[in-house]
Amino acid sequence: MRSFSVLAAACAFVVLALGASAALAQGRPIVNLLSNRCIDVPGQPGTAQGTALQLWDCETRGRSMNGAVTDQRWEWVKGGFIRNVLSGLCLDVKGQPGTANGSRLILAKCEFNERSPNGQPSDQMWFTRDDGSIVNQYSMKCIDVSGAPGTNNGAPLLLWDCETSGRNPNGSLTDQRWRF
Repeated sequence: MRSFSVLAAACAFVVLALGASAALAQGRPIVNLLSNRCIDVPGQPGTAQGTALQLWDCETRGRSMNGAVTDQRWEWVKGGFIRNVLSGLCLDVKGQPGTANGSRLILAKCEFNERSPNGQPSDQMWFTRDDGSIVNQYSMKCIDVSGAPGTNNGAPLLLWDCETSGRNPNGSLTDQRWRF
């Protein structure tokens, strides 16, 4: 009986390892052009619904500092949704729908029917501009890093008016340009 338990545990480990490898192979980081840091989910790894997103050093090897599978891999899904590969949750604007400057960006259950739980149009749909801005289809505002410019680890990600000139209102370079 003991050898069966050991064999079952070994098989479970292999399945988990293969799942982790598959998660590593999917998706890509979303990198801020000004700071060269990535969209990150806090936690090791971060997978909880409602978690506020932040800017953080990119986990280029597909693993976090503690060895967990990275939570920095994202994929574009038909309709303009940006889904976190590890959690299966989507990039969302807090609020229903979230449209105000300064609204936090969070992980939330994907609204693939294009409606939020209260029946409002979804604020989870995005598109990119040629300049690298990621724009919310509902509010027409951009993914922004808190600060002017925001470049530090742990800086919150927000919804904000797009800085189409390439500069913040204070004249510094914009932190709203991304590479996927």
